[in-house]
Amino acid sequence: MIVSNQPLRRLGSMRRQMTRAERAAVFVLVLAVIGVVVSFVRGDDFAAECAATDVRLKAIRAAILGGEAGPGYRADIGEIPHSIHDLFDPSSLPAPLRTFDPATGRGWRGPYLEDGVQINVRKAHCSFSDPSCNSHRFVNALATGDMVVLDEFKRHAPECTNSDAERYCTNPILLQIPCDDLDRDGICSDSDMWLPGNARLVSAGLNGILETALSDYNAGARGDDRVLYLFMGDPGGGNLRCK
Repeated sequence: MIVSNQPLRRLGSMRRQMTRAERAAVFVLVLAVIGVVVSFVRGDDFAAECAATDVRLKAIRAAILGGEAGPGYRADIGEIPHSIHDLFDPSSLPAPLRTFDPATGRGWRGPYLEDGVQINVRKAHCSFSDPSCNSHRFVNALATGDMVVLDEFKRHAPECTNSDAERYCTNPILLQIPCDDLDRDGICSDSDMWLPGNARLVSAGLNGILETALSDYNAGARGDDRVLYLFMGDPGGGNLRCK
């Protein structure tokens, strides 16, 4: 009796087809799992760095305006600092205010923060080394050797793998005192009216690019910058959510 082997061939073909289908399904599943894990890890990292940066912004505001740790810079000096550096160094103050006078209750009692590092503007991240980030447009004052507080957003660029990674692959938090930009040149200069009531603290955010211009006193075009106003609620609609 002759037995046809066609059913066996069909069965073998089905097995091969099922194996291919199974492999494809497993491959797709693995890719999906990897995507979910990477997305979760990246999102979790961003959320943690974002939240930690916001905590630092609030700590700096408390150092300026006062909080649980004490009355703050403004109560001691009578005005807000011109930059974060003033919270660590009184040398820019008039001589009578460089030390605290118990009789008058006035004078510098700093440092008002403990987590400062010296910045080298030439080595700082692209917020300051990129020619498109004109310091007159974005920064009231920042010089090499100034003490600053760094944000918590970690960079992963090749230049961030050296020993300077901690210092130069995160960005300094800035104290911005905006202007009204009367001449509409996009730059705050001596001819413009300064707006200390709109003073704010700014981190360049995850992308490391400072986008909040001094003349934008509502910080409406902040991008992913983290902005915290000292004296008012946020007039520009608030920051992106940390997620």
